[in-house]
Amino acid sequence: MRRLIAIACLLALVPATTVFAQRGMGRDGRNVPRAEPGAGKRQKEKKGKDTPIERWNRMTPEERRRALEKLPPERRRDIEQKLQRFRNLPLQERQQLRDRYQAFSQLPPEQQNRARALFRQFNSLPPDRRPVVRQEFEALRSMPESERRTRLNSSEFRTRFTASEQVMLQDLAQVFGSTP
Repeated sequence: MRRLIAIACLLALVPATTVFAQRGMGRDGRNVPRAEPGAGKRQKEKKGKDTPIERWNRMTPEERRRALEKLPPERRRDIEQKLQRFRNLPLQERQQLRDRYQAFSQLPPEQQNRARALFRQFNSLPPDRRPVVRQEFEALRSMPESERRTRLNSSEFRTRFTASEQVMLQDLAQVFGSTP
């Protein structure tokens, strides 16, 4: 459960970090595209190596403060809490999140959007169903494709999960089935 929440947190930070990585402050105080020579090349070289949270953590306190000041108060609190949760994770879990973020960043944009929608759907499940669905998802994603298909078509699977949970698990397994 913690892993799914942490992944969802990482995914939620992607849009914010992209904005701050690509935009600067104009003379009139408005955000404007930044045009640094070679910035695109440096950005491409770094892309996929760091998670958005790692980029936030790598900022100096002053850079982080300035970036957070540009956000609405609720979004700012949300990001600060997510950063703190990430910092409190054991090293092994942080590495797993990095690996999963790497795999996620390699997905085509339409699959990334589908994954975000699936995580929102997962988070909207009743709290008592989340652990059951998460456990099944973890089992499905670790199975070879043939075993996964057999499991998804089994009567046990159909009786254990609601129709919407079945579709969500099938979609999650399809999007993330081959990721580490």
